[in-house]
Amino acid sequence: MILVYTYYNSPWKMESGDDVRIHTISSSLAKSSNLVVFNLSSMVKISSRSIHDGVIYISLPRKLYSLISRVTQWSRHYDLNPLIKLTHYVDELIVAVKLRRELKRAKTILVFGSMSLFSFYSRLLGVQNTIIYDPLANYSQTLYLRSRRSVLELLRYGLHLSLHKLEVKASSIVVYPSKIDLENATRTFKPKKAIIIPNPMPICYESMKEYVSLRAKRGDYDKPHFILLAGGRGKNNEEAVKMTIEVFNVLPPEKFRLFITGPWEDMKRHVKNLSIILPGVVSREKLKELLAIADYGLSPIFSHSSGTFLKVLSYLSAGLEIIATPQSLAGINSIEASAVYIVKNKEDYARVIWNIISSYKRSEHRRIKLCNDAYEDLKLPLKYILSMVDCTNNNKIGQ
Repeated sequence: MILVYTYYNSPWKMESGDDVRIHTISSSLAKSSNLVVFNLSSMVKISSRSIHDGVIYISLPRKLYSLISRVTQWSRHYDLNPLIKLTHYVDELIVAVKLRRELKRAKTILVFGSMSLFSFYSRLLGVQNTIIYDPLANYSQTLYLRSRRSVLELLRYGLHLSLHKLEVKASSIVVYPSKIDLENATRTFKPKKAIIIPNPMPICYESMKEYVSLRAKRGDYDKPHFILLAGGRGKNNEEAVKMTIEVFNVLPPEKFRLFITGPWEDMKRHVKNLSIILPGVVSREKLKELLAIADYGLSPIFSHSSGTFLKVLSYLSAGLEIIATPQSLAGINSIEASAVYIVKNKEDYARVIWNIISSYKRSEHRRIKLCNDAYEDLKLPLKYILSMVDCTNNNKIGQ
């Protein structure tokens, strides 16, 4: 029996890279073992139960956050707003106490979240069972680099290290998404045991037939198609969008087509080239189509960020050639060198793109990721987790 805990509102929607990791790993484990996910949510007032891809999710309300937001008439209920952060650890403690009986019954406890103290609280409550902690990415790297710029960031980094070390020490095993994350974290925190579970591919194709049918919607094969998955409205993505528009604005429109997805419709005011298309936030199916018709994936991320970029994993899933920086390839354990153009600044970026459109020749050689193959990548490390669980135990929690 596996009890999973996370403080993410709705991982099953897979709206972020962390959501993809949480839901994919949980749904994979649920195929072989009894499993229930408890998620701490600011979006519910009372406990609620739902099932997604065979995973039972039980959403638990943030008691302190709800009380304070109601008294103060706080209306900014987006994820990780300041009040959410201030009440986070108290709400986690309330949930840990509430789940104490279930925690002691579970054979294995799996905790997701870079800023969690749930493992530490569980040990304080007398839980002796195996606890596996997945920080989702090495957030410490980002905070360390920020701490070199200001005293306030240095204090924040120190606080994070203190709290994160409590969580790591309370956990039986710590899970990291890549070799570089594992090595850095092992050197800093010295966990009892650490393993790698690679980040799941955020998209995949059910069959080659599905991919071919989506690819056929392109129609025009006489010029290269580029795509930039710009994701959420963070600084890195904003810089990538602006730079990409600037580079492509000056290129002959008949020589290329570029798609920039994400919540960047306001950037249309900077677009001067008719071959640059900003479709906004697209559905998962539309995303698969855009990736199928594209030839090159763009990832011009020139500043540090923790974790592995979803955009790069998506490009790999669709078999695209990639134009990327060393920073945006962090956390990718294996990649074909021939499929990647490394750029180190804006000038490099513009030069590589110009060379591509000047010498473009149609090529259908694509090594796409089928969904069945994507699950194969997770089998070995997940099998290790399942080896700790008595799969014959039919007791279920959360019912």
